[in-house]
Amino acid sequence: MKMKGRKPFFQALILPSEEGWQLRTILKRHYNFSTGLIRQIKHYGLILVNGEEKLLVYKAKAWDRVEVVLSFASKVEPEDLPLDVVYEDSDIIIVNKSAGQVVHPRHQYISGTLANALAGYLVAQGEQPSSFLINRLDKGTSGLLLAAKNPLAALILSKEINSMQKDYLALVSGRVEKDSGVIDLPIEDPKDGVKRTISQDGKDAITRYKVIERFNDCTLLRLSLGSGRTHQIRVHLSAINHPILGDDLYGGFPIDIDRPILHACSLRLFHPRTGVICEAEAPLPDDFSLLLQQYSGSRP
Repeated sequence: MKMKGRKPFFQALILPSEEGWQLRTILKRHYNFSTGLIRQIKHYGLILVNGEEKLLVYKAKAWDRVEVVLSFASKVEPEDLPLDVVYEDSDIIIVNKSAGQVVHPRHQYISGTLANALAGYLVAQGEQPSSFLINRLDKGTSGLLLAAKNPLAALILSKEINSMQKDYLALVSGRVEKDSGVIDLPIEDPKDGVKRTISQDGKDAITRYKVIERFNDCTLLRLSLGSGRTHQIRVHLSAINHPILGDDLYGGFPIDIDRPILHACSLRLFHPRTGVICEAEAPLPDDFSLLLQQYSGSRP
């Protein structure tokens, strides 16, 4: 196990009220360490107390300085690929994904993914190549993706994923007449294939929308998610007869751009270490902007 040069991903001072407690207990009760993470530290990491290695059963003393180091291998091959970093600190990294890029290696996409790019970027920064992607975007969707840079941040963020404010912009077929609305329809995963459907047997899903601009035969919407189902926005908009332009899977009429015109434009979350609100914005990609310019001459 290579620990030399590894930076601790967690540091804390033991309070007088915690004196005599085992480190394991302090980490679980006061710092959100899960049983699984404690197990990883036991087998693949180490704990330093005032610079000296200690076991998890060590009984802490007031004002002990505790550091946790963990070596975790990357599950993807680091690659030197373009990466648009919007925000980064020691715990999280937010990137702006381009349309057409797959997020995780799978099937025929074994390289060139966003995960490969993140691993390569972290290696170039002198950090461990592993990251933990918190939210997902379809291959054709552009915009903001959040990743944790250590397992504790990943654990905390994964519990808060549904409370994060995730906003999207979409250009949809037809004129949406209501200025705003809520789509509350359950979504069922497919038994085969990839297409999701609306079904009472599905999982609860809520999408809120607001009209930004209307054109003759399409509408620009801003959407936010009250849940995080796969293809949720695409399925919901198709269900109200306003599928996203370019989304041939869910009935959007074809355009010159070979992807659904959907962009994750805004992300707002509580930072996993500080609790401070962290916000990020991603400007519209060129293809989306150019399409809007084309439709701007068709306002009613």
